[in-house]
Amino acid sequence: MAKAARKACSVSPFVQSVAAQATAPSARAEAGRKPAKHDESLTVSLQSLRYPERFYAVSNSYLAFMRIITKHISNTFRVHEIRALTALTLFCLLTGMGFSSCASKRLPPPAEPERRFSPVSEALKVDLFFDATLSMQGFVRTPENSYYQRMIPLLERGVIEGWRGGEASFYEFGDDIAPLPGRDYLDAARPTFYSNSKYNKKTFIERVIDRAQLDHLTIIITDLFQDNADVNQLSEKLKQKFIVNNLAVGVMAVRSQYLGVVYDVGAENYSFGYTSKEKPETGRPFYLLAFGSHANIAHYFATLGNSGLNAFPEKHVLILSSFLTSEPSPFTSTKLKIADKLSEISSSNVFARNYSGEQVKAFKITKGQAKAKFSTDWAYQPLPDGLDHSSELTPIIQGWKGEDTGARELFPSENLQALKALTITAKLLPENAPYDRLQVAGDINVVNFPSAGLYFYRILLRPARYSLPHWVAVWNMGEGEIEKWHLHPADFDGAKTYNLENFLGTLQGAVLNTTPPEVSEIYCYIRVDK
Repeated sequence: MAKAARKACSVSPFVQSVAAQATAPSARAEAGRKPAKHDESLTVSLQSLRYPERFYAVSNSYLAFMRIITKHISNTFRVHEIRALTALTLFCLLTGMGFSSCASKRLPPPAEPERRFSPVSEALKVDLFFDATLSMQGFVRTPENSYYQRMIPLLERGVIEGWRGGEASFYEFGDDIAPLPGRDYLDAARPTFYSNSKYNKKTFIERVIDRAQLDHLTIIITDLFQDNADVNQLSEKLKQKFIVNNLAVGVMAVRSQYLGVVYDVGAENYSFGYTSKEKPETGRPFYLLAFGSHANIAHYFATLGNSGLNAFPEKHVLILSSFLTSEPSPFTSTKLKIADKLSEISSSNVFARNYSGEQVKAFKITKGQAKAKFSTDWAYQPLPDGLDHSSELTPIIQGWKGEDTGARELFPSENLQALKALTITAKLLPENAPYDRLQVAGDINVVNFPSAGLYFYRILLRPARYSLPHWVAVWNMGEGEIEKWHLHPADFDGAKTYNLENFLGTLQGAVLNTTPPEVSEIYCYIRVDK
C-alpha cells in the first residue's frame, strides 16, 4: 500500500522524517524507565517528532483527541505501546496530508483570448475618398435627385452624429489623390466634379489603401469596376494592411438612378451607355468600402442608415472580419441539460489563481466510470451583416494534462492521448439563419485518459461552411455576359458590377485563411479518478 501511495504521489522529505522518528522505539521506554502519566507520555512522543509550524494546530487537535482515547485504553496497553500507536497514527495523518497537498495542486486558468472585439471608438477620424472617374458621372446626371446625390451630404453627418468630436476629411482620387478642403466634397453631386482629366481616367483604389491609416476609419465611394488583375492586387493589399491586423473590410452596396456611360467593362475595356428605369432594381450600383475596426464600420453604416439611407430601396451591407459575435460565450453560468456519470464542480477546485471569465466549466469523474457525457446550450447573438455560414460547427480541440514538476502549480503538458478521451459536437439553432442558440455536447471516454489527474481542453467552434450573401451573385457581372452585350449593346445590364463576386469572394477567403472567425471559444477542465 505504501508503494502504491508513493507511486501516485511522492511523499515530501518532511513526511519521511516524521515516519522515521515515529517508527523508532523510545530508548528510555526500552530501558525499562518507569512510565509517566499517560498524557505526559503522549506529549513527549508528539514533541519528539519536532514537526514544523504549519502542522502545529492540527497536531494539537490530534493530541487532545488522543488524550481522551488513552483514558479508555490505559488498562489494555502499556505506555510504550500507546506511545508507538500514537506515533504511528500521527504518521498516517501526516502522510495523508502529504498526499492531499499533492492532489490539491491546480492548473493555471486559461490565458486571455488573443483576439478581442474592440468597442466603438469614443472619438474617431474618418477619411472619405470619392472615386472621380468618368463612370461615376452618370450618378449625378439624372433628371431627379439620385440616391447617390442624396447620400453625399449624409457622409459627414454620419461622422458627426456617430462620434462626439468626430473628424471627417474628404479626398478625390482616380489616377492620383487630392484633398477636398472645406465643403468642396459637396461638388461630388455635380457633373463637373468628374471632368478633371487628372483623376477621371483610372480607378487606383490601391493607392488609397497605401495612404490609409490603421487608427482611422477609411471610406471609399466607388462603382468598384475592377479587372482580374485589379481584384488580386487589391485583395492582397487589403489582406496585408487590414485583415492581418485584425481589422475589417465593410461593404455598403446601393443601387441608384443612373444616366451615362459605363467605362472599362470587362477584360477588353468596353464602354456601354446605360439609363436606369423607374424600378429600383434597375439602378446602377455604387459602393461604400470601409476599412477599420468591425465596431466602427458597423456603427458608421448604422448611423448612415438612420440618417436616411435606410429609405433607399436597394441596399445591402456586408462586413468581412474575424468576428461573428462580440461577446464571449457564457459557458460557466449555463445550466447542464445532461450530466451523466460526472459532476460539475467549481472552477476554484481546478484553478491555481483567480479567474473571472465565463468561458470555463470544470467536471469531476469518479473512479470506476467508463464513459460520461454532458450537454448544454445558451443564447447566441451574432453580429449583424457578418459572414453567412452553416449551423453545423467544426470543433478544434487542444488537450493538456497537469503535470507535477515540483512547482506550486501543475504544469500544462500537451497530451495527444487525452484528445482521444473527449469528443465535442456543436451546432447553432435553428437549422437555418438567423441563429439564436448555441448547443454543445461532450462525450467522454474515460478509458482513453492515460492516467488519473487533471486535464483541460481548449475548444474552438467554427462554422463548417461559409458563403457569400445571395445578393452578391445577383449583382455580379460575368465575363460571358459582357461578350453578348458587346454584340448587342442595347441589352447591357448596368444594374450589375463586373467582378463583384470574385472581389468579395477573394476577400472572404483572405479572412478565413488569415484570421478564421469563431462562433465560440470555451474550456473544459476535467479531474479524473482512475
